[in-house]
Formats: sequence, structure tokens, C-alpha cells
Amino acid sequence: MKKKIFVVLATLLSFNYLAALELVPTRDLLASYLEQDADLKNLTLEVQKARLNQKSNLIDKGFSIKLQTGDMTFTFGENNSFSVKPGVSATIPQANNLGINLNSQFNVNKGKTTFDSASASFSVDIISENKANRDINLLQQERKVLEAERSLTSKALDKEKSFYKSLSSLLNSITSVLSKKATVFDDNVAFEKIKLQGYDSSSASYVRAELKYFSSQRDYEAAVHSLIHDYKSFYLDCGKEIEIPEDFDFTLLIPSDIEEVSPLDITSFDKNSYKEIESTQWSQKINQMNRDAATKLSLSANGGYTYRNNNGKGSNSLSAGMNATYEGLGLNANVNVPLSSGDPSLTLGITLTPNNFRKNNINDQLEQISIEQEVMKLDAAYSSYETSLRERQLKLEDILWNVKSNQTNYEMYVKVEESMKDYYKKGLVSEKEYSSAQNNTIQAKVKQISGYIDLIIYNNEVTAMFVE
Repeated sequence: MKKKIFVVLATLLSFNYLAALELVPTRDLLASYLEQDADLKNLTLEVQKARLNQKSNLIDKGFSIKLQTGDMTFTFGENNSFSVKPGVSATIPQANNLGINLNSQFNVNKGKTTFDSASASFSVDIISENKANRDINLLQQERKVLEAERSLTSKALDKEKSFYKSLSSLLNSITSVLSKKATVFDDNVAFEKIKLQGYDSSSASYVRAELKYFSSQRDYEAAVHSLIHDYKSFYLDCGKEIEIPEDFDFTLLIPSDIEEVSPLDITSFDKNSYKEIESTQWSQKINQMNRDAATKLSLSANGGYTYRNNNGKGSNSLSAGMNATYEGLGLNANVNVPLSSGDPSLTLGITLTPNNFRKNNINDQLEQISIEQEVMKLDAAYSSYETSLRERQLKLEDILWNVKSNQTNYEMYVKVEESMKDYYKKGLVSEKEYSSAQNNTIQAKVKQISGYIDLIIYNNEVTAMFVE
């Protein structure tokens, strides 16, 4: 009967080492995990869209030129004729929204070309919101690209954190399986002792021992099934496949390539690069630029030259004008000076909108309230930074303490296991005691690796709090 017991125990303690199962290195697994993520793929496309929109906006807000033939008229008959009104216009937003327009008209009749008319005009902003609004728009488009890139980086850090949390959970499941296996071992020993003691199979002691053993066996099998399922799901999330037999040595699933990283010093990061602070400062900056651009006074000028051919007689004239607005008051003035014949003329126009004066006063008050709110929001962001700083520092202290403690425990359990192995060979300790020492070492190893993972996750969390 003792021989039978030891055979059963040997079966429980034995592991089936399958060299055919090769684990994917953690770094490769992580890279594949990130490549499979639909959110990251979508955010990558969003970055590309933002960059293309920025290029399109640069074209819209940059130098533009337009060439046109105008209306081309063909007349057919005894006297074939052809007329065309070509023109060219250009706008240079960078140069105070300078605009230039050239037009002319040619006529071809019986092979004779006549120059009917020509005009040249220009306009330019002296004081206006246009150039400032253009600069603001370009900055906003640049910001959209930056925010798209940051969203991608932030999501990648979040997914990496999710990956390591899943891996840590799987490691805990391995230790749970090992613990349940040890319980099966203990319950089986107790059950075999009951049988050796001659208890009848219908006795209460026999039934309780048998039920406890079978119950722990079922718990162990359920834990094994769940672990294998979770590992398969995890690998599928990484775009990989893995087959794990139920009699596999699950300790071989414990990765050996998780390195201990150095913790990031959160105080080494620039306070102003804290996400909430940086975002608030950006909003404050762009809002102030909009306020500065919203000038109450606008002033623009225009001028031109016109030539007309009237039955072989040419006439030339020059024109100049100016438009100005201040709050609810508008003024425009235009001067036309003939260069050949005729008298110069002056055209004036004045507009008055009283409600604009009243609204401007309200807008000034609203603007002041907005400024105060922006200051309060920035103060709240700095307060949030100080709170996060303290929380992370405390969390790091706990992690480092656990890492050090886990390292000490692991080294201790390794030594105990080595001693127990020697004692077991000499027959000084039982197989159960030696198995327990092995299990303690494995669990200590998993805790050590979990501590390293906690450091990796901590670094990701700290990095995600700041922007470049």
C-alpha cells in the first residue's frame, strides 16, 4: 500500500517537459500585441489625416494665384472676329493680405488686333485681424497634428500597460494553480492515510477525506483549464497561437526576460510639460492671441489703374481708396483721377451702428471673465500636478519596497530549496516538504517578476502624465 501511495504522489509531483512548446519573447509578444490593436491602427490613420489637413491648410493660407481667360467670344460670318478678357490675380496673406489683380481685353477683327482695355488694382490691410487670424489658424492646425501624435503615443503607453497587467494576472494564475496542486497533494496524502488506517469506505472520516481530495482535484483541474484558456486568449490578442497540454509544467510559462528597469524620477520632468498644465497654457495662449487679434480698429487701402480704348481714343485713370472701421463707426473714401481728360472725383461714405458700441462694452466684460476663468483653470492644473506628484512618489516607494522585499525573499527561498534538496536526497525530509520548498521558490520568483512589471507600468504611467 505504501508503494501505491508513493506512486500516486510521484504522479502528482511529476511534470511533463515539452520542448516543442516555445514561448514568444516578451518584447516580440508586446510588439505584436500593439500591432494587432485596432485603436492604435485608427489613431495612426488619424495622425496621417491631421498631417494631410495641415498641408491643405498651408496651401489655403499661403500665396495663391489665379489665371483666367475670361469670356472668349467667337463670331462667325463674313467678318470673323474673336475677343478675350484674360486676367491674373494673386493674394499674399503673409504680406498684410496684399492682393493684386490684372485684367485686359483683346479683340481680333479681320486679322487686326486691338487692345480694348486694361486694369491693374491692388488692396492691402494696414490694420486688420486677417494676418493675425491666419497665424492663429496655422498654429491650430499644427496643434491638431501634435495632439493626434500625442494621442497615439498615449494610447500606445496605455496598451503596453494593459499588456503587462494581463501578463501579471497570468503569472498570478500560475501560482494559484501551483497552490491548488499542492493542496491536491496534501489532501491525497491525508486520504491515503485514512485508507491505511483501515477506515471503512462508508465511514464519515473516509467520506470526508475522499470528498476533500476529489474537491481539491476538481478545483485544480478547473484552475488548469482556466489558465490554459486565458493564455490562449492572451496569445490571440497578440496575434499568436499557443497550445498548452493540461499536464504541462506551468512553471515554464514564467518569463525569464522581464528585466528590472530603473524607475523614472517624476521630479525630473518639466512641470510645464504636465499634460493638464500644458493643455491649459496652450488654450490660454491661443485665447489671448484671438483677443489680441480682435482689434476694434481696421484700416485697409486700395488703388488701381485703368485704360480704356474708345474708338481709337485711349483714356487713363488712377484710383485710390481707403476703408476704416472703429467699433460701430465706418468710413470709406475713394478718389478717381483721370490722366487724359475729365475732372477728378472724391467719394465718401459714413456708417454708424450704435448697437455695436453697446455690445462692445458687454464683450469687454465677457473677455475679462474669460481671463479670470483661464487663470483659475491654470491654478487647478498646478494643484493637480502637485497632488499627482505626491501620489506617484508614494506609489514608487511602495513598489521599490516590494521589489527589494521580493528579491530578499526569493534569494532566501532559493537557499532553502537547495538545502531541502540536499536533505531530501539524504532522507532527512519528506518529499512533501521538499515539494513545498520548490513551490515557495516559484511563488517568490513570480512575485519578483511581478515587482519588475509594476516598475514598468509605473514608468508608463509617469511618462503618460507629461508631453514632449
